[in-house]
Amino acid sequence: MKKIFESDTFLKILSVMIAVILWLYIIVVLDPAVEVEVRDLPIQFVGQEQLEYNGISVVNESATTINLKVKGSRKKMGRYDMKTIIAKVDMSGVWSVGQHTLPVDIVVPFENIGISSQNIYDVDIQTEKTVRKKLELEIATEGSPAQNYMPGEMEINPKTVTIKGPESVVGKIEKAGVVLNYGNADVDITQELPIQFYDSDEKQLTAQDALLKRITQDVDMATVECAVVKLRTVKIIPQFWADTEEERELLANTSYTLNPATVQIYGEDEVTAKITEISTEGIPMEKFTDNHKAKVRLILPYDVKVLKDISEVEITLSRSIKSEKE
Repeated sequence: MKKIFESDTFLKILSVMIAVILWLYIIVVLDPAVEVEVRDLPIQFVGQEQLEYNGISVVNESATTINLKVKGSRKKMGRYDMKTIIAKVDMSGVWSVGQHTLPVDIVVPFENIGISSQNIYDVDIQTEKTVRKKLELEIATEGSPAQNYMPGEMEINPKTVTIKGPESVVGKIEKAGVVLNYGNADVDITQELPIQFYDSDEKQLTAQDALLKRITQDVDMATVECAVVKLRTVKIIPQFWADTEEERELLANTSYTLNPATVQIYGEDEVTAKITEISTEGIPMEKFTDNHKAKVRLILPYDVKVLKDISEVEITLSRSIKSEKE
């Protein structure tokens, strides 16, 4: 038995056991204070309502996060999430534009746990006058309707958006609008779309852009209604006038070509569905010049339009072979 107590192995085991007991005594019974570093703690900026009432906006801050150290009981520290520590800056006392240095108030919601560092945390903020700007909403499009369909009239509601923020930031925003995708549609389109902003170079400002984080807007979405109308291809029928026997004989022995020979029309579907051809105005034979060509206007039914706004066609006459032999 004496040999066991005197062996190196036993002494090593005994030493380890004593060390563990001492460690447990220190940790559990004495509970010494520990220090924990909290990194990138977000700063909460409060008092924004009073700042807005004063007609002032923040254009930038020297910092939006801080690093700090908290010290306290290991037991108590282990019960809480360090993320519940609050760092806040009260801006309600700012009454003028320019640079202001404000203290950061640290709130640690743990009992008997304090901040070990004696440093005073400050943040510099730059303020400007708050201004408003009203922008007309524009509609940009992408894609196309279905084949043989075209977009008609568009309406957007609301028609404007008002932005508010620091004077220098608002001044950099030049345009606002929405983007409508036709999406191969063959029926009328109604879509609620997010409002997008553009700078003076017509570059779109994304949601992550620093400029947009400094402004507020009265509306975020706009509804676009776009008519989608069917295109119908119809023939053109020329109407000739032949007042004399000679003109009638000439017409009987003359063929013609049209440019264009067909057009695409659109309008109310109930109306255009019944139309297969449209006529020209009356064409007197004397209208044709030595080159046998003439331009003549089309007669369109009420409220029917022609794609590409074609309003007239060119007619070219040519004598028949039979007439030339005679």
